[in-house]
Amino acid sequence: MAGYFAGVVQAPMTAFVIIVEMTGSHDNVVPIMAASMIGYGVSRVVSPHPLYHALSRLWLADAIRKRRAEGAQPPSPTMPHSPANLT
Repeated sequence: MAGYFAGVVQAPMTAFVIIVEMTGSHDNVVPIMAASMIGYGVSRVVSPHPLYHALSRLWLADAIRKRRAEGAQPPSPTMPHSPANLT
């Protein structure tokens, strides 16, 4: 679990600390540390960017593209506002 979490977030110390705190046991500190470092290393080989950074870049790029597309469209014609009382 520590190796997977360290690989996903690419933060081995964070993963190590969270897993040790979750288990409440300090008996397996060294193996958890090793698993975190191995997961982190494999993740860096597969993708140099952390998952959440890559996803945020994709979402921001998509939002910017949509905003630019909306700005490029001409405004829709509307009726001028007229007051309700014409007396």
